[in-house]
Amino acid sequence: MQIWMSSESSKEVLNEEQLTRLQLARNYVEEILKKELKNKSYDLPLDSWDCITVMMGPNDFGERVKYSVKKRSMDFRLKIDPSVFNTTDDLGRQKLIFVMLMRSLDLLKEKFEKVKPKLDDHNYEELERLRSDALDVARNEGWL
Repeated sequence: MQIWMSSESSKEVLNEEQLTRLQLARNYVEEILKKELKNKSYDLPLDSWDCITVMMGPNDFGERVKYSVKKRSMDFRLKIDPSVFNTTDDLGRQKLIFVMLMRSLDLLKEKFEKVKPKLDDHNYEELERLRSDALDVARNEGWL
């Protein structure tokens, strides 16, 4: 499974040091998941598990949850509370990012349910297998 992550952040909520911590935590989680899931394949109508971490000020643009079965793509931009992120340690930041990724799978399942014609049950089983494999990685990393 291919995984891609990025972030959108604001200097309103993250200073330079905190932004560096975000990049380090996000990159670490992404690298570990890529390494552990790279040789696994999932029969999903999706080419890559893509998610963007959003940490912006109070007047931000909100979350985005878009999925296209035709393009086999997802555009998920999900928030993490910057006040929580800024007051925890490295492991805590990794956990927050992993929880956001698990939430992206919940939201992806909801998007799958809206696809017409209906997706085969096999797609949901594969999504659960991806979730299970990611949770195994999280247990090994101490993210749970």
